Amino acid sequence: MNLETIRAISDNKIGLSNRNDDFCTIFIRVSLEYTGTAMRDKLILSIFLLVPLSLFGQTFPDSCRHVSDKSMTDSIWQLQEVEVTGARQSKAITGTMEGRLELHVDALQSLPHLFGTTDVIRTMRLMPGVQTTGEIDAGLYIRGAEPSHNQILLNGAPIYNPMHLMGFFSAFNNSHIETASLRKSYIAPCYGGRVGSVLSIEAADEQPTRPRVEATVGLISSEGTVALPLGDKSSLRLSARGTYINPILDLFSSSGSDMRMHYGFQDYNLTYVSRPTDRQKVVANFYYGADKFSVFYREFQTGGRLSWENLAASLRWTILFSGQKKLEQTLFTSFYKNDISVTFNNEDVKIYSNLKDFGYRANYAFALGRSRWEAGIDYTRHQLTPQTPDTEGYYGIASNVEVQNYTTHEAGVYFNGSLAFNSYLTARVGLRYSSLFHTGPFDEIGYDAMGNTTTGKRYGKGKLVKYYGGFEPRFSLEYELHTNSRLIFSYALQRQYQTQLSVSSLSLPIDFWVAASKDIPSQYAHSFTGGYFLSWADGAYELSAEGYYKRLFGQLEFTGGLFDMINQQYIIEDHLQEGKGYSYGCEWMLKKNMGKFTGWCSYTLGWSKRKFPGINEGRSFSARHDRRHDLSLIGSYRFNERWDCSAVFVYATGSAYTPALTTYMVGENALTQYGAYNGARMPSYQRLDLSVNYWFKRTARHESYVNFSIYNAYARKNPLYIDYSVYSDEKQQSARIEKKAPALYSILPSVSYTFKF
Repeated sequence: MNLETIRAISDNKIGLSNRNDDFCTIFIRVSLEYTGTAMRDKLILSIFLLVPLSLFGQTFPDSCRHVSDKSMTDSIWQLQEVEVTGARQSKAITGTMEGRLELHVDALQSLPHLFGTTDVIRTMRLMPGVQTTGEIDAGLYIRGAEPSHNQILLNGAPIYNPMHLMGFFSAFNNSHIETASLRKSYIAPCYGGRVGSVLSIEAADEQPTRPRVEATVGLISSEGTVALPLGDKSSLRLSARGTYINPILDLFSSSGSDMRMHYGFQDYNLTYVSRPTDRQKVVANFYYGADKFSVFYREFQTGGRLSWENLAASLRWTILFSGQKKLEQTLFTSFYKNDISVTFNNEDVKIYSNLKDFGYRANYAFALGRSRWEAGIDYTRHQLTPQTPDTEGYYGIASNVEVQNYTTHEAGVYFNGSLAFNSYLTARVGLRYSSLFHTGPFDEIGYDAMGNTTTGKRYGKGKLVKYYGGFEPRFSLEYELHTNSRLIFSYALQRQYQTQLSVSSLSLPIDFWVAASKDIPSQYAHSFTGGYFLSWADGAYELSAEGYYKRLFGQLEFTGGLFDMINQQYIIEDHLQEGKGYSYGCEWMLKKNMGKFTGWCSYTLGWSKRKFPGINEGRSFSARHDRRHDLSLIGSYRFNERWDCSAVFVYATGSAYTPALTTYMVGENALTQYGAYNGARMPSYQRLDLSVNYWFKRTARHESYVNFSIYNAYARKNPLYIDYSVYSDEKQQSARIEKKAPALYSILPSVSYTFKF
């Protein structure tokens, strides 16, 4: 008998032609199942055993229920199904051997939870080259760059503030997203508009076969996700998350404190997936997140409110053509705003800013022999309003401040290719041309000696005010020493046409964005990286070592204060200094991917310097986020099917700040003399987090577990900032300085319950 004698196979049913009755066919199905926790893959292997009928005395076994009649047509036998189930342990982090980092969210459950959940951004901060930050610092610092130097994309749409709760939560709901990819070495030319790294977050877009529900309930926040199949070719995924921390804040406020605080955040995700044909996929994504924080001092009748919002939406259409060709088109929009309000005796001062984007991106990928190529275009219209004061009614005085709105058009065209010269040497070459058009309406505003507004040249709607542009060459060489080790060297020239100006020292949402324009320069950077990557024991262990050097031009430093824009005639360009910078360092990472114990160790030795003509007498100085040493140790251990635990330890050199040296009296005023700009260090940052999971159920369709976590287990008081208080002695005609280093908390325990079905 041959395969042509098999007429029908459906699950465990086998049809055998009556043309050959010398064999009985036995069918076995072997499956390797999938569960969300262990990331197991599903594989079905069909095995046909041809058993000679002579073993059964020339008769079919009863289980075959064969009717022996050679004149009859084809017959069918019903066999019992045999299932063999196994599991393959997954990696939480992949891509290391290619010089990038990719987090798989499903595999992060064993890491310590903060307030009931793991977090993509906080996990990324444990990677080499990604710096540990202090508490309530919402910035993402990578290889010595500013947070605004990094491009953060959610399903192709830019996100301008990726954090909730002053940095404790990211804007990305773990139950809704699938992967997070960080590119910090070779930046493909399809990514433009930033001089730093690229963090790309992608929502899960698989087609569920049945409705699914996932939820986590914690002490101060909860989140939930529902996945619904809409027929055979489309699906809908909905997620929501919110906090209820205010009752806890009220407990602290009611214990004799004169301060009242309230905080809340919420975010929502929607993903719609449609597959109209086998070669087409349409994915629509929507995200909205909002934060509101307020504080009020009853004794002084003063208070403040801070709120910020993010909105991002994208529509992606992917078409697969024959011959390994693919066209991907994306429409996207993004919106970010922040509002600040300060109250003095029932008088309000408000400051607000916003940023709106609308764009299109197209990418065409194809193969030519052994090489792979892609080409594309992108366009983004930015509409930006920088920090604008609203002081109407403040002490009966109307504001005389006029702040410009900026409209810019950013466009790029690029190509990228991967060339395999032989089995050992591969090159990736790319070229991008980017441009920015600053257009009207725009007025050149100034002030005369009397403080009256003067207007220079006026530009009508659509009229060109300023143009920036240039080429951005990028390339990478990869040499494979042997199967499991390789060397990679890369270079990139990147340009950036909008940046964030820092008002606070903690990257809070009061920082605001400005666009390259008539009087604000664009930025560019040269980046060099080289690395060695090794894996052994069938991928159970991985080692990476990378060195980097980045040269920055067109850096901006905001020399004004948040309230300067209220107390004086305000032109942003008059409060900016342009300078240069550079950063360099080395990164190491060792990972263990398999076994009961898994984890990684990452260490970064780095320098980040800046140089501005009007700061520190023109000498170079350490950037605020310059940290010499940054160490992260992460370990997870699985005792059995019910219990697993994990621990995270981080250590980082303290960030730079400007110290106060002496204080002296001039009349009744105390004047303080400061040292070198960013010439001192805060205490080192240290933290140990512990976590334990107990699993009630862990199958392919159902999961439930409870998590117990301790954040900052040994109660290290990491200071938020260094503050100086001046105390004067009138009798002695002297003054003294007292240094304070306030900390936000000492230890944070949490418990949460997660279930999926």
